[in-house]
Amino acid sequence: MMGHPVARLLLGLTLLFSPLTAWAQSTSPVDAGSAAFMHGDYALAMQEWWKKAQAGDAEAINNIGILYNKGLGVEKDPAKAAEWYRRAAEFGYANAQFNLANLLYSGNGVQRDLKQAAAWYLEAAKRGHLGAQYYLGLMYADGEGVPQDKIEGLKWIVKAADAGNAAAQYEVGHMLVEGDGLQPDPVKGADYALKAAHAGNAKAALLMGQIYATGNGAEKNDIEAYVWARIAVDRLQPGQDSKRAASLVEELEGRLEDGAIKAAERVIAIRNPKPEAQDQPAPQ
Repeated sequence: MMGHPVARLLLGLTLLFSPLTAWAQSTSPVDAGSAAFMHGDYALAMQEWWKKAQAGDAEAINNIGILYNKGLGVEKDPAKAAEWYRRAAEFGYANAQFNLANLLYSGNGVQRDLKQAAAWYLEAAKRGHLGAQYYLGLMYADGEGVPQDKIEGLKWIVKAADAGNAAAQYEVGHMLVEGDGLQPDPVKGADYALKAAHAGNAKAALLMGQIYATGNGAEKNDIEAYVWARIAVDRLQPGQDSKRAASLVEELEGRLEDGAIKAAERVIAIRNPKPEAQDQPAPQ
């Protein structure tokens, strides 16, 4: 197993992926619906997207599905969201194919159907959707909805990783460092993990802390290990991984002098600045 089944990722990714956040998609900076969405006027966004949807605009159709799925300007209704996603998906719109696959995988608003979820992830993956490539790879690796095929799974995960998906980069890095079903290559694994960590992936930050603490994949460096372990503590949700990160921080504090820790704190402030309050996310 890859260690991160799709179900857990769908609940927490985040992604992300965000790339994994299913906000309204817009290719036009002057799209009236997107402008209304960005200003929090979801009723107006619905009106504008409805007009475009009646003309067969797949992007607008998908966006209406998002409003129903999120309960923005309308009563939350995943079943209606699935209907709108399906319409746009059948037009070949990759974001809608991905959104529909997510609902089919989770069973939110529709009957859970892993085979159909995998099929729609595949359609979106073939159109270059990085999240779909990543999730499809996990489904192949775990044998969910498709025959288990770790090689096919790895192919899709690496494809997403090489295109810049942080969650996929972490997964590949972890597999290469740990040798999870692969010939271990800690140095190459560390390269993938570092990219993911810089992109904000919490698990990758912990992995980089472990890599630098042990020297497995990169030259041993307790200051770098401390920096990434501290960042992981800040980013990880409470649970087993956060406890592991906190334990590593405690271990490294016992190995570092006060001056080294102060220097590390300055690096942490640069790499992991505290987020400022943000308004409603804009359409992407």
